[in-house]
Amino acid sequence: MKRFPIGLTLATAIALAILLALGLWQLRRRDETAANQAKIAALAGAPAQPLADLIAGGTDPLALDHRRVSVACAAPSAPSPTMVRYSLRDGVVGWRLLTFCHTEVPGFDGVLLDRGEIAALTGDMAPRKLAIAEPALVVGVLRKVGRPPLFGDEMSAAAGDVPAVRVIDKRTLADVAKRGGVAAPLPLYLAVERETPAPAGVHPAPPAEDTPRDNFQYALTWFGLAAALVWIYGAMLWRRMRAP
Repeated sequence: MKRFPIGLTLATAIALAILLALGLWQLRRRDETAANQAKIAALAGAPAQPLADLIAGGTDPLALDHRRVSVACAAPSAPSPTMVRYSLRDGVVGWRLLTFCHTEVPGFDGVLLDRGEIAALTGDMAPRKLAIAEPALVVGVLRKVGRPPLFGDEMSAAAGDVPAVRVIDKRTLADVAKRGGVAAPLPLYLAVERETPAPAGVHPAPPAEDTPRDNFQYALTWFGLAAALVWIYGAMLWRRMRAP
């Protein structure tokens, strides 16, 4: 009699358990994502509240993710340094304007603004010079900073004089704050919806990462791989046991 492939069966069982667990996790994430998207839509559609009032009321800044707020910006003594953020929308490379709003929020002296896409700038090279008016009042949605890249520096290879970044993470936030003379930046950034006065050539637009993931499709992928694994294992076992 042929020996039953214990090792192969054990390895297959472990791999199958992992694939099924990943599929079930994506189904749970689907429900969480739907609930989160509903919460985000409700928060983003609510009237803007003054950020200073929310912070003064004892609200944890990190709990303000996706809250719609208004912020009054103080006129800086000198033009604030600007940075640009690499963006990709509908296959077109562009640049988003990043500046700091100097404001009197309890415990913080500035809020990083993602003011939107710069209409005249497309392509892989950052601009050499930017001259855009400072805002006096901004309204937008607060967002958490992203994760640092796994490989390489967050700074993009830009030939221009304007520093460029690929993501807004903690390191980027600290770097832009240092350039802008902000000692205690709010640990979130503000995706601007509108500002006063409205700058020429800058179009507020939601960041591309606002698009929700399709967790159901991911779950189907993991379950499909699990089914393929079972079929392959069954075919190999059948051939092994029937071979002379």
